[in-house]
Amino acid sequence: MVSRRSWIVGVFISVFVVIVLGFAHMKRPHNQSLQTDLHVESADLGIPGVTKVYNATITNHGSVPVPITHCEFVDDTQTPGESVAYAIQRWNSPAQSWMEVLGTSRERFCHPYPLGIIRAKLVRSLLWPRKSLEIGEEATAARDGLNLGDKVRFVLFTGEPGDYKSSLPTEAFTIDERPTSDVDLRVRH
Repeated sequence: MVSRRSWIVGVFISVFVVIVLGFAHMKRPHNQSLQTDLHVESADLGIPGVTKVYNATITNHGSVPVPITHCEFVDDTQTPGESVAYAIQRWNSPAQSWMEVLGTSRERFCHPYPLGIIRAKLVRSLLWPRKSLEIGEEATAARDGLNLGDKVRFVLFTGEPGDYKSSLPTEAFTIDERPTSDVDLRVRH
């Protein structure tokens, strides 16, 4: 049986450790523990001339959970999922800056759409250490406003969708293919 004194010492040490970790966590920006990664795979989405899909993830490499805003959804196959809001930027060489090609906002992110998502809810919850969220696969090369040779990147939002103060970019990649058809096709699956 644990003595009363041992129990009090154990509680005191536990509270002290929680307070120290809390202060250390508050002083360190959340972005230091979050990392983005770019993923490229070969795929056939039925878009002539486009053979790759791109995806980006955000992972918590820290030791404590980090609050992050994301979409919890159910797709048209009744499968639940989660995704993080993102934008696509293209490098503008003359201006030496990144320009938004595709943006997002609370009004445009995390909503049902035909043949895709049937239920969606924007939530703020904790991203636990070693856990990731993704944007979902897309045929980025088929996006309007992008051309062969363009240098682009994804920007993932950890706070309100579209709020660049709470965002992290992926590494840049080059658009090396384009659709061979002018038919308007769906680029997200």
